[in-house]
Amino acid sequence: MSKLLRILFGLFVVFALVASACGNDDDDSPVADTPSAPEETPDEPAPAPAPEDDPAPAPEDEGDPAPAPEPEDDPAPAPESEEPSDPNIVELGGGAVIDITECPSEWDNYAGVTDSEIRFGSSLPRSGALAGFGTISDGVQLYFDHVGPIDGRNVVMVSRDDGYVPARTLTNVEEMIDVENLLGFAGILGSPNNLAVHDLLNENCIPQLLNLTGLPEWGDPVNYPWTTGALMSYETESRVWCQHVADELGSGATVAILSLGNDAGEAWRVAFNECASGLGLDVVEEIQHDPQADSVGADVINLAASDADVLVVASSGAFCPQAVATVASLPWEPMLLVSNGCQSISLFWVPIGPLANGVRLVNTQKDMADSSLADDEWVQFVRGTLESQGVDPEAASHALGYIFGEILHEVLLDAASMDGGINRTNLMRAMWQMSFDSRGAIGNAPRAMDGANDSYMVEAGRIEELVVDADGARWVPISDVIDYEGETGTFGQ
Repeated sequence: MSKLLRILFGLFVVFALVASACGNDDDDSPVADTPSAPEETPDEPAPAPAPEDDPAPAPEDEGDPAPAPEPEDDPAPAPESEEPSDPNIVELGGGAVIDITECPSEWDNYAGVTDSEIRFGSSLPRSGALAGFGTISDGVQLYFDHVGPIDGRNVVMVSRDDGYVPARTLTNVEEMIDVENLLGFAGILGSPNNLAVHDLLNENCIPQLLNLTGLPEWGDPVNYPWTTGALMSYETESRVWCQHVADELGSGATVAILSLGNDAGEAWRVAFNECASGLGLDVVEEIQHDPQADSVGADVINLAASDADVLVVASSGAFCPQAVATVASLPWEPMLLVSNGCQSISLFWVPIGPLANGVRLVNTQKDMADSSLADDEWVQFVRGTLESQGVDPEAASHALGYIFGEILHEVLLDAASMDGGINRTNLMRAMWQMSFDSRGAIGNAPRAMDGANDSYMVEAGRIEELVVDADGARWVPISDVIDYEGETGTFGQ
């Protein structure tokens, strides 16, 4: 070894000994058992070579002090590269995903999104006993006509009449898929009607949003990621009814149930019976009625023979006022609980006037005809805007369309902000991850979901009683807002 090299090596060893014994007073580097590598070493430092003759002594034992913290201004070693995420998997929350490799080969993520339009379809009963709901999609269209384009595109609603007949719903949806170039469907009404197209739309990776039914099955993003509901689950609603009866009348109260003879009625009926037994309530009589019946008057007369303390009308549309008017004609005076689907004062209760006094329900959204809400900001907005559009805000269901239009608006804005903009997968991500306070909700309650962690959008409501007098008709709260936000989980759990 040359003299010059020996000198340089000796200097290096001395420097290493000093650094090892003294450490670093500024904590810029950790204490180590071996000398640090030069600063310019890019990755993990390698130990310095030991001298050939006299190895450097180990640092004095100071009670094995913990290593000093890594310097804040020096970057940590780069982590090992991770496998890139699968671009075919769309995360919805709680382990629920969309796998677009399962979509048909001809599937188009941007179907229904043109340079100028965002196109949705719907199927509603514009005829029959539930015809009052037929203009909901018209109301959604009027809402978007008012707010204007989203991401430079106008929202267009295409709607057809199904008369609340599931087979007609299926025909409508199949035809619209073929000829209307739709991003998806929004606001199909009826549990059996949505079930009729449930598999078809999910198998073809077509969004089925805001089903106008509270069937619990709509909260199932693991198995049906393309489908979401718009109403409080019938199971949740039934349990709120059950608890209300127990609180008001106590254990031993008797109950008669009139329910729709379809999936919706069965969901209400089963849930109420399950919670009734746990609260000491006695369901003494049940009748399921034909969804296409002209009247349920005869069914109510048969139920009256039970002289039950409570009548639960787990039905919808014109069947609710028919049942209530029939009770008013009898000596029977039960507590009257009706479904949230019979909330509209102008549609269902104005026609029978004071006979509707005392009707109770779990109210989740504001009613344009509720005289107690005349000064409410949302009610004033909807009434004023519909009137400016030449529509009576209390006629049919245009105002309900505004409530669901606001929800769809929020979802589309969220989808537009995502990579790729508005398309089918981003629409579903935005829907399953929605979170905003709805101006049309009772108590401005949130409309929120989190995939399979929280699969139900409407989880808050209030027990209210209808009062009809010289001052008009109004829903009077008889409970605080009952809020289960984030607590009802996912379908089957």
